[in-house]
Amino acid sequence: MANNTANGQPTKEFFVEMLTRDIDLNDAILDLLDNCLDGVVRLSSSQKNKLEDSNFYKGYSAEINISNNKFSIKDNCGGIPRDIAENYAFRMGRVQETDTDHPTIGIYGIGMKRAIFKIGKAAVVHTKSSQEKYTVIIPSDWARSSDWTFPIEENSEKNTLTSDGTEIIISPLNSSISDLWKNASNLNAFVENLRKAIQESYSLIIQKGFCIKINGHKVEGNPVELLVKKGTDKEGVRPFVFTNQYGSVNVKLAIGFYAPMASDDDIDKMNESKRSSYDAGITVVCNDRVVLYNDKSSLTGWGIAGVPNYHNQFIGIKGIAVFESNNPKDLPMTTTKRGVDHSSAVYIAVKDKMCEGLKMFTNYTNQWKGRNEQERTYSTVAEKTSFDDLFSEKAQKEYGVTMRHEARGNTYRPALPKPKIEKPYRVIRFSKSIDDIKTVSIHLYGDVDEKITASMVGEKCFDAILDQSKNGG
Repeated sequence: MANNTANGQPTKEFFVEMLTRDIDLNDAILDLLDNCLDGVVRLSSSQKNKLEDSNFYKGYSAEINISNNKFSIKDNCGGIPRDIAENYAFRMGRVQETDTDHPTIGIYGIGMKRAIFKIGKAAVVHTKSSQEKYTVIIPSDWARSSDWTFPIEENSEKNTLTSDGTEIIISPLNSSISDLWKNASNLNAFVENLRKAIQESYSLIIQKGFCIKINGHKVEGNPVELLVKKGTDKEGVRPFVFTNQYGSVNVKLAIGFYAPMASDDDIDKMNESKRSSYDAGITVVCNDRVVLYNDKSSLTGWGIAGVPNYHNQFIGIKGIAVFESNNPKDLPMTTTKRGVDHSSAVYIAVKDKMCEGLKMFTNYTNQWKGRNEQERTYSTVAEKTSFDDLFSEKAQKEYGVTMRHEARGNTYRPALPKPKIEKPYRVIRFSKSIDDIKTVSIHLYGDVDEKITASMVGEKCFDAILDQSKNGG
């Protein structure tokens, strides 16, 4: 008898291929770290306020181990409750809104499965949650079978977890991963690249106490600090600060200097060595996860709305925009969590404020250009201050950062110092060969001293000709 229906059931091979095709290997591993952090949020949110507690992740950790035939990640972040494992955690996509009361990072419920299938052919997931201890097995032939479930073993001897947490062991590896990691130099290069990606993406989380290790080595964070003039006097080098609430999304923004503005010689050295301005730019964070790191493009306001394109003369300018929400879908981040959704209404509104802050400090840099010694009487007395401190009571009491309530949020606009206009100034810049500069330097100063810079030589030449001109020489 003929069948009156056509089979429209998806195949598991299709799901696995589509899930893993467009995600980078590093991003897949970061998804596993995101799961660890979401565990901390669910476990700790009733005792701590994530937005206000600077040590929210203290005591929690994740250890990643990578070899030529196995990948594993182990954490102490609460484990997977049995009912969650049976009904939600291992399904291909989120079944219901399980995190509407927590500022987690995961959105679609695919991170762990996508990472496992990206890295290997089979895996075991050991977990301990409260008094429950069990292991979920993902067999190597799962994608070829018609069964969508995974077997669970009770109290497996291989599950050695002693504290509430999860351990994922992936082996054997996919052939492409195995080929990459079987060479020691390739494996070391991958681990170093992963370390840098973690350092960038979890800089705030590490700063808040979370410990991450790769093959036994701790990953150090990059704390976000800006220069702030201490005291409540009006004028001084302080950052532009903004806060607002957009529906479920809480926003904090700060833009300022993390280091004194670059001198002409600093810029020359950067141009000669072709060094990138790694530490400058705007960082965007969603629920503590860095999704855009030190960006210097139009995504964060550079080169638009009256803001100049990034140039090495702006190397001292840094900013950070933090978006927090109990509903991750409202956050302006892409599905890979490695980029911003620039069409987000919330992000568009905050981007206007990014432009306002950038304009203040690019204008300041241009005003003081060529007068670095004078400017540094202001910037060198400012202290490096943690980003979090700018939004605490300490900000107003110790640094004079007083927010002004406006229709579009709360804003602090610093009264930045302005150069005294004694004479109109113009910067003179030109390039000469290093050998010719040394020749002139010896003529002017005698023995070449490393402290004699190219701009000092140029200024000395100009002053000599100026004296001759004034004296009729």
